[in-house]
Amino acid sequence: MDSGDNSKKKKIIKIVVLTVILFLVGLWFILSRDSYYADGVLNSERDVYATINDAVSKGKGEIYFKTSISPTFIDLFAIMDNATANGSYAGCELYALRYEYEYCPEGYDIHLHLSEPSKFASWMTEMRVKMIASKFEDLDDYEKIKGVHDYLVLLNRYVAFEGGAYSALYKGRSSCSGYAFSFYAIMRELGVPVTMETGGAHAWNRVQLNGEWYNIDVTWDDNGVDDVSYNYFLKCDADWRGHHHGGATATASVAPTGKSAREYYGMVPNYILIGEIIIISIFVIPVAILAIHLFKKKKREAPIEKGQAMVTGNWMFLMPQFAASAFDAGLNEPAGINQNAENSGNMGRFEVIRKFSADRRKKDIWGLENGRFFREIVDETANKNERLEIPPNVFFDELDFLITVSRSNNSRELCDSLMKARADITYQDNSPRPV
Repeated sequence: MDSGDNSKKKKIIKIVVLTVILFLVGLWFILSRDSYYADGVLNSERDVYATINDAVSKGKGEIYFKTSISPTFIDLFAIMDNATANGSYAGCELYALRYEYEYCPEGYDIHLHLSEPSKFASWMTEMRVKMIASKFEDLDDYEKIKGVHDYLVLLNRYVAFEGGAYSALYKGRSSCSGYAFSFYAIMRELGVPVTMETGGAHAWNRVQLNGEWYNIDVTWDDNGVDDVSYNYFLKCDADWRGHHHGGATATASVAPTGKSAREYYGMVPNYILIGEIIIISIFVIPVAILAIHLFKKKKREAPIEKGQAMVTGNWMFLMPQFAASAFDAGLNEPAGINQNAENSGNMGRFEVIRKFSADRRKKDIWGLENGRFFREIVDETANKNERLEIPPNVFFDELDFLITVSRSNNSRELCDSLMKARADITYQDNSPRPV
């Protein structure tokens, strides 16, 4: 196959690769869109809820649809309750959920906002809920309720406008929705009957114990210090103050007993710290390895001090003791160096060891010493040391080869300086060096 065919083949490959990349980017853009548009006109409450639930299950936060019936029946909490129950939603600020509509020829054009639910966050939250629930599953229902209540209080600190179970369980900070959604999801995983309650832009729970329903507010039992309050733990309606409504069937509240909050908290590993360590390991360690590699590479390619050695690939340089100007002068005036003892002493020795064995006992040395180019073949295992004087052009041919195979900036700089000097070199008979 000639070079033209190779060039054409490479061009086709580039076009195919570019096309695939553009296709994948476009597909990612389409799949990552947060908007969901329903087809046709929805004519029943059942169709509306089915459409909304489908959009939520796909992680969509902005839902658009048309309906022939008034949207006043839409219950945002019912949507969240269903989504949380089937594990497709991590929860969010309830007061961020809203819908708006305008009249259209078909009836109503509705835009529903669900505060951008994330399928990734929902999956991560569901996984974390199962992990936490597994630590309490062998306890009785009372200890499950108290254990999860205490754990969530100690795990979190209250932060307004940051809600959802994902934030509470992975960041350790949330507003009321994070506390309430987390408690709700873990209780469901543990098989304890539980509900989400809302009112006045606040969220809390009801939970069933021994056949009776009790009110519980995990958020308000977090007093902001490293301690747990039980002012809103398993309360009957008579003891349930400051809330929009009650809902308990029990006639008396339950006093906290059993293990301390710290004991329950200690039953669950510090998943947040473990997660941070994993993230650091994933991102920091590769960066550290790259930094070390770049540092070593830079150190390798940094200017080599006089008298020091540098290795690049299968080449090793023994750097001369003299200054570059003296070296250039030596290259240009080899006879003068031989006649000048002081200058000759400063000249020292410069070697390019083209190759050597693993034990460094076999060498092929190309060098310059006191203005003379030489090649020295050393084999210490055979007690052999042969030295030949070589013409400058042969020496520089070796450096030409070095430039083509070396990947070290330092060696290139070194070779460039020698190649520059080559242009000024003439043979001893003053005949010009062949190009």
